[in-house]
Amino acid sequence: MRLPGTEILEWLAPLGQSVRLLPVIFSAQSFRKVSWAAIRQHSTWMGLEGFYFIVLSAVVVAFALVIQVLIELQQFRVHDLAGGIISVGLLREIGPLTVGLAWNVRLAARISEEALSISKGLNEFEFAQTFILPRYLAALLSAIPLVSYGLIFGFLTAAFLAPVLSVSTTNDFLDSAQRAVENKDIIAYYSKLVFLFPLISVISGSISAITGQKSAARVAGDAVTMTFSSCFVANLMVTTVLFFRPSF
Repeated sequence: MRLPGTEILEWLAPLGQSVRLLPVIFSAQSFRKVSWAAIRQHSTWMGLEGFYFIVLSAVVVAFALVIQVLIELQQFRVHDLAGGIISVGLLREIGPLTVGLAWNVRLAARISEEALSISKGLNEFEFAQTFILPRYLAALLSAIPLVSYGLIFGFLTAAFLAPVLSVSTTNDFLDSAQRAVENKDIIAYYSKLVFLFPLISVISGSISAITGQKSAARVAGDAVTMTFSSCFVANLMVTTVLFFRPSF
């Protein structure tokens, strides 16, 4: 009989496993084995097939965020602050935890199914050298334009929708956003969505396959759970480092 809560340790396994595998994944030997043709192939389904998914998600999330924020701000007659609040929210938390995480979960699920057959007969270090690094590089290259498109479409949706729902204009929205957004907001957005989340999703998909050798459906489910839980923790860590300033 398992103790309650022990599943959480399994969900967070990629965080600990990644620390152990990182020296192997990013070793000189691993880079020598990288096939750039394979990276281009992986980038096709990661990037091109994910473009419309990212754009649709960004537009829908921004639409919902604008409606909720403006409803509350209008009650206090401070809707001129909407641009800053919505932009900061999209950059710091809402964007990474909705649009970005959704794309990475999709990534982890597909990688887990691919890893299930390839990982057989290999130990985890051999597997890390040949399988994980090329897919992480492809995810990294795909994430840079994808998260940029997501940010642009989400921001434009909010900027053009806000005047429809309040007395503020698009220029007011943009001015408010410009005053509120800081460099560390941009750093938080890209560090989470370009570097951390793709690494977690690739490792989660890989680990779910090499640790269990279960059915494809079970492996994909484990990869999704690992990615969600680990990205939530990583998101909190980045936010704490960049924005938490104790008052004592």
